[in-house]
Amino acid sequence: MATNHALTLDGNPNSSQLLATDQRNLDQTHNFNTPISVDTVTPNSLAETSDQDPKLNSYSKIDPRFPIVGMMFYSEEEAYNFYNSYARKRGFSVRKGHLSRRKDGSVQCRHYMCSNEGKRQLHPTHITKKPRPLERTNCLARIEFAVNRENIWVVKRFFDEHNHPMVNPNKACLLRSHRKKIPKERPVFAESDLYYGIRSDTVKEYEDVAKTGTGTGTGTGTEIVTGTNCLNKKRVRDLEKGDTQHILDFLKRKQIEEPKFFYALQLDERERLTNCFWADARSVADYTYFGDAVCFETSYHSSMYDLPVAMFIGLNNHKQIIVFGGALLLDETTESFLWLFKTFLAVMSGKQPETIFTNFSVVVNEAVSAVFPMATHRIYLWHVVNVACMHVQAQTFGQESSFRKEFENFIYGSEFETESGFCKGWDDVMTKYSLNGISWFSEVLNVRQKWALPYRCCSFAGIMATKNWCMIMGNLFKMHFYRKLPLAKFMVQYFKSITELREKEWLEDLETLRTRPVPLVDIPMLAEVADSYTRTVYIDFEHEYKSQLACICETLTVNGSLYTYRVSVPQKPYMGIVEFESSEVKVSCSCKKFESMGILCMHALKVLNNNNILYLPGQYILKRWSKYAKDERENDALAVRDSSSLQNGRVWRKLVGLMVKSSFCKEVLGIVENGLDKFIGQMESLAQGLNTDEANVGENLHSNPSDSNNICFEGFELGITFYHPIDSIILIIPSLH
Repeated sequence: MATNHALTLDGNPNSSQLLATDQRNLDQTHNFNTPISVDTVTPNSLAETSDQDPKLNSYSKIDPRFPIVGMMFYSEEEAYNFYNSYARKRGFSVRKGHLSRRKDGSVQCRHYMCSNEGKRQLHPTHITKKPRPLERTNCLARIEFAVNRENIWVVKRFFDEHNHPMVNPNKACLLRSHRKKIPKERPVFAESDLYYGIRSDTVKEYEDVAKTGTGTGTGTGTEIVTGTNCLNKKRVRDLEKGDTQHILDFLKRKQIEEPKFFYALQLDERERLTNCFWADARSVADYTYFGDAVCFETSYHSSMYDLPVAMFIGLNNHKQIIVFGGALLLDETTESFLWLFKTFLAVMSGKQPETIFTNFSVVVNEAVSAVFPMATHRIYLWHVVNVACMHVQAQTFGQESSFRKEFENFIYGSEFETESGFCKGWDDVMTKYSLNGISWFSEVLNVRQKWALPYRCCSFAGIMATKNWCMIMGNLFKMHFYRKLPLAKFMVQYFKSITELREKEWLEDLETLRTRPVPLVDIPMLAEVADSYTRTVYIDFEHEYKSQLACICETLTVNGSLYTYRVSVPQKPYMGIVEFESSEVKVSCSCKKFESMGILCMHALKVLNNNNILYLPGQYILKRWSKYAKDERENDALAVRDSSSLQNGRVWRKLVGLMVKSSFCKEVLGIVENGLDKFIGQMESLAQGLNTDEANVGENLHSNPSDSNNICFEGFELGITFYHPIDSIILIIPSLH
């Protein structure tokens, strides 16, 4: 790395004269669009300027490489690398700007600018059908260098006011001026892996563990143990010799890699491994932001003995898959699913989802009803389609392909969204393929309220209830797994797939923050949504807005400030009944798209447009779809609930987030550690003499080891013990020292 030379012009009279001449014309104020400057460049004057300018003083104390007028560099490369390094820490990209040369060809002046400088030039006649997202925001931040004949580069002016959001420094490596050619053997995201709880050497080390079957036998992370960890019968499936050790070694190694990695084990009556669950700190944080809809996926089976793999899956604000946790199940009974769901709920601090999707299964249905009573239970539409096709293939060989196409049109078709249309369509399909005698179809029809479109409720589901979700889930397993994948390799492949999913989310976060979608036309509502929503969600909203232009709006009733409209599309069978409260600007549609998808439907937008509502009311811009969905400064619904266990969980997540975010900088991490040491000392002095319930739980745990069903706490130091009131689940947190 090039070394920057410092803050004075001693030893170079020409550069002193040049700088003094340039500085006489500079304004001394530090307002927007005004350079930071000094008249005479000496160490004392720089110190005085730093004291007078709080902004400059704060930057200089945090990072001594903050640009200051008068700094000297001995080459163009050295000057550029210095400013580019500063830009990376701040979170913006650099472009080379104005270049002035003398008559002899030597450089006299050079400007480096923020990459968002300038505006896009519009073509006078040609109109782009779908313009690219805007990147330029006419940002005026830049640095100007004056170069004397001895090739000394001196900072002449420095503008540091940006008019756009900064990129997280952990993601700045993807900005154009910070990209570097990385060797093939080095992962692309290695520089910021720690922010996400990923380490570049994780997969290789896991493969070594899987091959040798050895491990350290210790862990430094957090483990869940429960009073119901022992399954009172033999496990249904048997693992091959060494596979249990592979799992344990793998999870323990993962704990060493990521100190806040969670895993839980369930044993059978012979103290053999039956089921296990795991989740890392990033998964817990993701659930905090996007845990409103959860997909419990069990359709994939791994290894030669058909081992079910369970995954808790959700959607982020880019409509991408995120994983909240994973599990291996050797026993698919109600007791096992009860244990798994309670463990998952304990790790997530008791926060229940609004909606949970599962396969059609009696045992899963019983467990969901017991553990998630506040959640709406839905069944995958694509699972209903797949199982139905299996029964048809067994009943009428050769008709499966035609049945699938017709049954999918019936399941997802908009003309069957009414209850009468659904019943008629179901009877037609059953009669055509002679399926009335198959008991499965009668059973799934009895629970149609959990999957059929006419009965969709007001709980949030995102795209999990759409046909696209089937393709997304299918691609996830096709890209990363195959059915006979050995267990040891499956664990490696699982975490590799998680890494790839997070890399895609990372890239989308960056592009969403750097760019802005260009609205189809200059409409205030579209401009507002483009500034709020992510790129993917904006496209969906724009589609709904364009669709409403073809709708017909008819007034049905008027009751004071409450209006009822019928919105329909010509020559289309479906329509929406919309209620509009003009006094409060509230709108609701019978199609329930906003309640289930989180964006307003074309029916509601048509009514707003007819009533001259130019801007989208704030209550219809969901934070979970916004660019700032993970902004922790705003209080979410979880903060409103005031139970002790939820408060413990919130504190836990804040500590984990503080550790992860500060880990990329050694200096910041040292500040955090010193602050925690002081806080722990104050907490211990304050807690002396207090006998809390949590302390009693920890004391009883040590004094009565037989009460924990032969669960040993091996491999980590017992620190703080939190008691979760969910079937006596105890969360062991390692000591902070």
